Amino acid sequence: MTDPVVEIGMFAERAAAVIPHKFEIITSLGDGTAIPPEALSEDHTVGLYGDVIPRKMREDAAAFQEIDIADLLPQVTAEPGPTGLRVEWFLECPGLRNVRFRAEKLQYLEEGWWAVTSEVKYPAATVLALLYVMKALYGSARICLNTETPMPLCLRPTPLGEDARGVQAVVQARGEGRVLYTNIHSECTMEFARQFVDAVRGYYRMS
Repeated sequence: MTDPVVEIGMFAERAAAVIPHKFEIITSLGDGTAIPPEALSEDHTVGLYGDVIPRKMREDAAAFQEIDIADLLPQVTAEPGPTGLRVEWFLECPGLRNVRFRAEKLQYLEEGWWAVTSEVKYPAATVLALLYVMKALYGSARICLNTETPMPLCLRPTPLGEDARGVQAVVQARGEGRVLYTNIHSECTMEFARQFVDAVRGYYRMS
């Protein structure tokens, strides 16, 4: 990738046209620490990367497998809202129902705990739209799932084990009506992450 900032920015612009997210290009943490270029959505549920995906995902790379979209179960939710029912489609991974995991697998924590979720799913429209943009740009789009932990879904233009040719995207997992946040900075220091520890305690249900 000759200029990752330019290419990530181009992908972000196309993605923002088809999903309800705006992206910010980031090359350093809030404390000034330089990191590989990335673009995160305003709510940190979607991330775009060049050669370097989030460190937490890299640390657990052996648990990722390439899957087909048909391996994910369509799931629809309907919740009352001010103008009627709000309907949303998800793609669930049935094999991760009731999965137990260590919180430090997903976050930078000096002391983690066992957590559990009854389901692991991903917003269908976001996943499908990112796959569409990726295939339109690079001619190929692949889905990679962590089969042990509720990590973000990783979307790549090239197979696992090959160097990424173009932008990679990750989509945070959902479960039990909440986002099962993974820290999706491409790199992060414990010093920077320490300020968010109290918030992390509300991300997952303790087992």
